[in-house]
Amino acid sequence: MRKQALLPGLLGIAVAVLLGSGPAYAQLRLIPEAARRVYEALPDLPLENTYTPINPNDGGPAPEEDTLVRRMMIYHLQVAGRSPTDRFDWQLTLADYFDANEPMVAQRYPGADRLTVNPYAQDKAVVQSLNRQQRQALLEALVLAFGGDPNPTPLYIPTDGDPAPTRPTPEPMKPLLLPGSGSADLLRP
Repeated sequence: MRKQALLPGLLGIAVAVLLGSGPAYAQLRLIPEAARRVYEALPDLPLENTYTPINPNDGGPAPEEDTLVRRMMIYHLQVAGRSPTDRFDWQLTLADYFDANEPMVAQRYPGADRLTVNPYAQDKAVVQSLNRQQRQALLEALVLAFGGDPNPTPLYIPTDGDPAPTRPTPEPMKPLLLPGSGSADLLRP
């Protein structure tokens, strides 16, 4: 009787795994909504959605939905394999667009195999053209679009006017004594 009760549960798990309902796929299904949220928060951010698909019937996104932010999110999640809610991970992704972190491979960039023109170079140029405030706003919008922490704890970074934090003075370490002749006898019961 127990085997019969377990069978439907195991089949359900197997079907879910085969159909791809894991966390990574769930994040990918959130991308259209998350991208829309980013563009609502930053209406001046370029869409960069003028690319033509190689095969318009391949089941990919409609050209108007294939935006810079969507490609950036796919790069972040699938290519780089980073967390959607971690602010530092999004900073690393932005650094990739500046060639300051991991090198981006044009052939692996989202849209490279689906669009008539690879958006890699133009997307990098757009991100590099953003000023510091625009990049910070983009970073904030990306984190919030996936439900990240809206009020992260700021790191303490001292400025010139801040006094250096006081640290306790460590006690001097006692020198290690090397075992001498006959020291192994101390280990006997």
